[in-house]
This record gives sequence, C-alpha cells and structure tokens, in this order.
Amino acid sequence: MTIRAGKVIGLGAALMVLALAACYLPNKFMSEIRLGRTGDFALSFKGELVWAPLYREIRQGHLSAAELADKLAAIKADLIRDTNFSKVDSLGDGRFQVEYEREGHLGDSEQVTFVRRNAIILMIRGTPNGLITVNGNTLKPSDSQAATGMGLDIEGEFRIVTDGLVKENNATTVKPFGPYRVYIWKIQNAFSPSPHFVMQREGVWPSKSQEPK
Repeated sequence: MTIRAGKVIGLGAALMVLALAACYLPNKFMSEIRLGRTGDFALSFKGELVWAPLYREIRQGHLSAAELADKLAAIKADLIRDTNFSKVDSLGDGRFQVEYEREGHLGDSEQVTFVRRNAIILMIRGTPNGLITVNGNTLKPSDSQAATGMGLDIEGEFRIVTDGLVKENNATTVKPFGPYRVYIWKIQNAFSPSPHFVMQREGVWPSKSQEPK
C-alpha cells in the first residue's frame, strides 16, 4: 500500500474545570489515518483546535485586549513550530483553524501523537509484537460535562483507511473501498466514545500471551 497524505482529518482531549493545564480540543473537523499493512502511515487533520485554558479565560472575562492578543500569538507560534502544520489561523476566542499532514513509517517501538506528547488528541503506537494501536484521548464523563457547560463542542469525523489485518475497533461504520476498508467514527459531542483500533502488522505475529485483552 502506497501512502499519501490525505486532505482530511481528528479526537478527544482532557478538560478539567479547575485545572485546564495543557489541552486542545478538536471541533468541526475531518481527520484521517491511511495505514499500510507494513506500518506506513499518513495522518491528516483539518478543522478547529480549541485551546481550552484560553477559551475559559475569555469566557470569564479575565483578559484585556492586549493580553488576549499576546496569548493568541503565543499559541499560534507554538503550533507552527511543528512544520507538519500547513495552516494555523486564529479565530479570536481560543480557537484556531488548522490543517495538518504527516506521513512516515511506524517502527516496532514507536509512537506518533497529535497534537503533541503533552497535549494528545490522537496517538498511533507500534509495539514489538507487531500490533499497531490507534487511540483517541478519552474524556471522563465529568470532563465531558465540564466542556459542554463551557460551550465547548467536540464534533467531527475520524477515519482509518487500511488494507491491514484489523484485530479490534469500535468504529461507528465500516465500509469497503476497493482493496481497503474504511473505519469511520462519527463524533457528535463530548460524550461520544473515543476511537480505538488495533491492527496486526504484516510479517510480525504475536504469541497468544501477546494478544490484546
């Protein structure tokens, strides 16, 4: 399977009312992973990223216009340090319209995170037993309620397109696409289940004790 970065896609992030430390929330997004049977991948995200701590400060009226401008500029500068972002436009209230594409080959003991390791929305992880796992960061019910109460939405669509041997998934829908299958997650709100997906890398087979529980 030859991988090319698509024009699409993202999911879940942790939101705490009293301790919004470092979390982005995705909204109005389309996100996709194209995952080859040997571990080649292409990840894309197109939509909004909401920096929850700033969104909360704005809603509470804690910032002057100058302070807000400085914080928006700092967040944008932090995002564009990652050259996989081709677009980062501030929407003015802690929300950023972004486009992101990354591709590569996932090693046996390697992980790829979006947005980054300390602010994970999505993680792809390879393990020596040949499994490749994709997980969205799960919101606790209390955090989902907190996000909803602040007017923060999480809405969009996430897809995985693969020709590999899939062992587990909780996709909303699965569709054939030529020699591939498309696993689709419809994210309707902060309470929607986070994506979970496990694939067996071709040529590496786990023992029974290594199978996912």
